[in-house]
Amino acid sequence: MIYITQGHESGIGLEIFLKSFLLLTSHQKNQITLIVNQQHLLNNISDLNLSFDLFKDLKLIFNSDTTAFASTNSLLTALELIKPQDLLITLPTSKDQLVLHGKNVAGYTEFFREYFHKPNLPMSFKGLDQNIMLLSDHIPLNSVTKYITKQRIIEKTTITLDSFKKYFFSFDQVIFAGINPHAGENGILGNEDFVIKEAITELENKYGKIFIGPFSGDVLHAYKDASKRQLFISMYHDQGLAPFKSHFGLIGLNITLGLPFLRLSVDHGTAFELYAKNKANIMGMLYLLKQAFEVIDVHQRN
Repeated sequence: MIYITQGHESGIGLEIFLKSFLLLTSHQKNQITLIVNQQHLLNNISDLNLSFDLFKDLKLIFNSDTTAFASTNSLLTALELIKPQDLLITLPTSKDQLVLHGKNVAGYTEFFREYFHKPNLPMSFKGLDQNIMLLSDHIPLNSVTKYITKQRIIEKTTITLDSFKKYFFSFDQVIFAGINPHAGENGILGNEDFVIKEAITELENKYGKIFIGPFSGDVLHAYKDASKRQLFISMYHDQGLAPFKSHFGLIGLNITLGLPFLRLSVDHGTAFELYAKNKANIMGMLYLLKQAFEVIDVHQRN
């Protein structure tokens, strides 16, 4: 089963899902359950000038609780229902809409880290021909060097490699970015990059000689090789996501690995300015669903 949580009620999440759902086969539709506030769903269908009858094949779980944000309600419901063989797709929301234990969290990944008590769950992205993992994500830039430790590098890299192998494929090569310009120039521009080299040495004991780097962020992607399945590991949020999004645009997966199940989302946000205008681009959602069904099909065969 693929559980889909609604995201922000005033964003484009429901629009891109509903439009994409209509393009699926009957078999694919039968594998999806949408967890949503009923009125939010009806509002979106009306805004799209569609009939509710078009979605008679869509399995629905309605959240009537109005004591918390719809994004949080639908996510908590999904987490109560989901099993290891299932997939979770979260539609875009804003950071002020996710609340756990009475406190706002900075995003879905942070929600999962708190909920499952796994502080080192990595944030990863999969594009058409490129894969990245962010060593640090939603933290201030001046906190990055303290956050990046040898143990954190090893744990996040291990989770990513093992989980990608489980759900997608194994990597032929893992390429590390450096923290400092020119990866520190052997200490001339800073000593922070030595910890990456130390982590690589330990990772090679388990995975072999598939790791290279660290390299300066400005030349990192010169090492892209279409003949290999590669993972690029960036030290901070914008170092990895700026080139990824400039290359792939809306067509990319935001992935949380290391959970009891696979969680996927589109790589874009709520686009509040497009809400109720029937203009949202669905290509990212179609790519996401294609990837989700491929994972489901492989696991069903195995």
